[in-house]
Amino acid sequence: MEIGILRRDGRTDPFFDGTAADKLVVRRCEPCDRWYAPDQTACPECGSEDLTWADAEGTATLITWTVAHARTGEPATLALVELAEGPWLHARLDGLDTAGLREGLPLRATFVHPDEGESYVLFKGA
Repeated sequence: MEIGILRRDGRTDPFFDGTAADKLVVRRCEPCDRWYAPDQTACPECGSEDLTWADAEGTATLITWTVAHARTGEPATLALVELAEGPWLHARLDGLDTAGLREGLPLRATFVHPDEGESYVLFKGA
């Protein structure tokens, strides 16, 4: 299943700069040392609206998944993963047999660099 062409929207520039450099970049609240998904705008713990962008380790565990079937082409495995730093991300899985998927499966981030559009992250078995 094709993912389509991803485009920046100004708010996501640091995230896509990271994926272009094979790095997973997420949001972090320095005052309370909590990590958040890239779309987080403020810290619900301390109220800070000054979240920074920080390099994540790139490892995760599988929380849940579903298989999306298209009319043509290969099905896509869509997942909710928990990064080692704590935030949960929606992502696509790659190179994993769906029969072997289980909650808690260790994963690692990999990056795709399409000819058109932004680079993006996928997760594979660790």
